[in-house]
Formats: sequence, C-alpha cells, structure tokens
Amino acid sequence: MLQNNSQLKSLIDKLWQNFWEGGIANPLTAIEQITYLIFMKRLDDLEAKRERDAEFTGETYTPRFAGTFNIPGSNDSIDKQELRWSVFKHKPADEMLLHVQTKVFPS
Repeated sequence: MLQNNSQLKSLIDKLWQNFWEGGIANPLTAIEQITYLIFMKRLDDLEAKRERDAEFTGETYTPRFAGTFNIPGSNDSIDKQELRWSVFKHKPADEMLLHVQTKVFPS
C-alpha cells in the first residue's frame, strides 16, 4: 500500500522522525500516543456534531464540555472547554503535552 502512495509514506516517515526526535523509540508507545490523539479528536468531533444537531432541531442538549472540571490531586479547576481537542490543538507542542498530562488525562 505505501509503495503506491509516496505522499502517505512521506507523512508516516515524518511522523516517525518526530517521535524519534521527541524521545519515543518504542513503536508501542508511539501507537499509544497516536491512539490518545485520535480518541480526543474523535470525541470532540462527535460532541460538536451533537451540539450542531441539537441547535438545528431545537432540542435541548447538555454538552459534555459544559461547566468546570476539578483537577484530581489539586485544588485547581478548569473550564471544560479547555479540555476539547479543538481548543488545545493550537498550543505549542511542549505546552500541549503539559496540558494533556496535567489536565486532560491527569494521573
């Protein structure tokens, strides 16, 4: 498949290079990270669709990302909108990593 699609192969090679440069050499770790990103994007996309559908039909809908979220292990809280992929995807890589580790998926 990749032999016939040089553009896709180039993108995958670039992605692997970024993982290597970021210190991720284990393919399983890279796949895990990609899976998290896909999950977060898909969740946000589905939520946006539900919001649009509710607005179109006039039905009431309580968004998943409404209100605030109390971060476990601290006294801090954050607006749930800040947990959406569409919001934090624009952050620089280092800031996004810290945001995902400490707020989106706190341990």
